[in-house]
Amino acid sequence: MMLDATVLAVLEAEGSATFVTQGPDGPHLVATWQSYLDAVDATTLVFPAGGYRTTEENLARDPSVQMIIGRQRSAEGPAVGFRLSGTAEVQSGEALHARVKVRHPWCRGAVVMRVTKVERILG
Repeated sequence: MMLDATVLAVLEAEGSATFVTQGPDGPHLVATWQSYLDAVDATTLVFPAGGYRTTEENLARDPSVQMIIGRQRSAEGPAVGFRLSGTAEVQSGEALHARVKVRHPWCRGAVVMRVTKVERILG
């Protein structure tokens, strides 16, 4: 399972999730809150796209992405962080967009990330 219990526990901790796409001039970074990430299944995350215009343009050219998530040491356990790699697209008007819109009615689309690799980088 890609998104195992440890990864899912990190997603429950509030923090910034940094999302990287490749643009014509190099890497392009955006961020969202970890609490905005929704694990649809063992390999798929979805989250709201409000702006993300450059991100969407980059994904149309190259769907490769990476994301960093983490949790500080807490009562739930030690500090831990992961680099998630995979592909992504922005969907609008489809089922996953409707799912995200329930919690985030302002979103113009849903970023759908399919995770193909999980690397522990902290802890």
